[in-house]
Amino acid sequence: MKNKFILMVIASALLLMISCNEAVNIDQVLTDENTRNQVFNKIATDHEMMTGFMEVMMKDNHAMMMMKGNPGMKDMMMGESGMMQMMKDKPDVMHNMMGEMMKDGKMMGHMMKMMKDQGMMSEECMESCMKTMDDKGMSMGEMMNGDKEDDHDSHNH
Repeated sequence: MKNKFILMVIASALLLMISCNEAVNIDQVLTDENTRNQVFNKIATDHEMMTGFMEVMMKDNHAMMMMKGNPGMKDMMMGESGMMQMMKDKPDVMHNMMGEMMKDGKMMGHMMKMMKDQGMMSEECMESCMKTMDDKGMSMGEMMNGDKEDDHDSHNH
């Protein structure tokens, strides 16, 4: 009797261990809308899980394309305060962005005009920058010259 009891306990424990190790079919779990929403909410409200989820999303091209294509997400992530915070938190991203901006003559012209208008850049400095950009063949468009016609595009460099 005692041996049968021990055998039953061992068999029950073995069954319990086997059932606990059963692989979960993620697709099957996520087909249920209620379960899927619980998973989403758990991830969204748990700092560690959300951080891990964001890391996975940043590495996935499809996820990045969807975020960039979502106007609400784009506005939230790239809004004025979000953009400033991202540049503070990720200097490498800021440097890459600035590098790309410096390749765009019209954008640089606009930025220089804003800096001059705000008193952050002198007229002499702006003229020097414009000459350097012109020497490099970068067109600043009409934005820099205000009332004057911009004929940088017609120059053959």
